[in-house]
Amino acid sequence: MSEEFLRIARQEIQSEIDSLDEIFLACTNDEQLYEKSTDIEKHMHKIKGLAPMMKQEKMGEIAKISDLVLKHVSNHGTLKGSHKITSDAVKIMSGLFSGQANIQIDDFKKQVRKSCPQIVGF
Repeated sequence: MSEEFLRIARQEIQSEIDSLDEIFLACTNDEQLYEKSTDIEKHMHKIKGLAPMMKQEKMGEIAKISDLVLKHVSNHGTLKGSHKITSDAVKIMSGLFSGQANIQIDDFKKQVRKSCPQIVGF
């Protein structure tokens, strides 16, 4: 990837994370997450695509899992624990993006499997 592409992609991801942070200031529970799931999903989808191109595989994986949760919510309605999972994902991605290399994502995956066993594909 060219330096210019990486610079622009970094700006895009930061913008998406900032937008998600903004959404979660007003989105505080599973019902509100359901109402905003389509909008949140758009941001996650963009991160899911850009992160692996920037060698941010962990961030891409978190976005992919979150995208699956959001698709489930969009298609089936409110899902208990979906707000916590998605807001935790944003915090993890923000940490990863700011260079916190010691972040492990296995606990996040376990949390999703435990809270949402009906969601598969990761």
